[in-house]
Amino acid sequence: MADLSFDELSVALRYAIAAASAAPVVAAPAKKEEKKATPAPAPKKADDDFDDLFGDEEEQPAKEQPAKAAATNDIFDYGEDDNETEEEKAANKARQARIAHALKLKEEKDAKEGKVKKEKAKVVEKSLVVLEVKPWEADTDLEMVWREILKYEQEGLAWGETFKLEPVAYGIKKLVLTCTIVDSLVVLDDITENIEALDQWVQSVNIAAMNKI
Repeated sequence: MADLSFDELSVALRYAIAAASAAPVVAAPAKKEEKKATPAPAPKKADDDFDDLFGDEEEQPAKEQPAKAAATNDIFDYGEDDNETEEEKAANKARQARIAHALKLKEEKDAKEGKVKKEKAKVVEKSLVVLEVKPWEADTDLEMVWREILKYEQEGLAWGETFKLEPVAYGIKKLVLTCTIVDSLVVLDDITENIEALDQWVQSVNIAAMNKI
C-alpha cells in the first residue's frame, strides 16, 4: 500500500464519517408479544341449562313465597265479603235458611212416600252342583246312600229334592244328585270328603257340573 500523507488521511476519514451519517438506520425488529391463551369456559352442567330455561328457584327471594300463598288463599276464600253490608249479610243468611228448610221438607216427603234411599243389598253368589256317586257293588241300595248323604248339613248348602240312577257298566249304576251352595260359605271339598267317608258303599265321587245361578 502506498504511503498516504496526513492530509489525504484526514480527507478519507471525513468522507467515511459523512457516508456513515447519510446511511439509513435500520431498527431491530421488535419482539412479537406472545398472545396469552384465553382459558376455555367451564362446561355447563345439565342443571345450569335447566336453570337458564326455567329459572333457579333457590335464587328467588323468600318474600315471594308468602305472596303466592296469599294469592292462593284469595282464590279459594269463599267466606264472607268484608265489603258486604249488614243488609246483604242478613239476606244471605235468610236465603241459606230457606234452602235448608226446603231440603228438610223434601226429605220428609220422600220418607212418607217410601223414597228413602236404601243400601243396595249385597249380591250373594250361588252355584248349582251336579255330583255323581259310584258304588262298589251293583246291588248297592243307592236310595239309602242318597238319604245318608242328605244327612250332611252346612250353612249355605241345600240338597236337591230328587236323584236319578244312570248305568255305568256290568249292571252297576251311579247315583246322580244335585245341591246348591253359597260360594262364599261352602267348599266343595268338604262335601265330597263327607260322601267319600261312606266308603262301605261309595267307591268314588265326581263333580259332573257346576254352574252359577
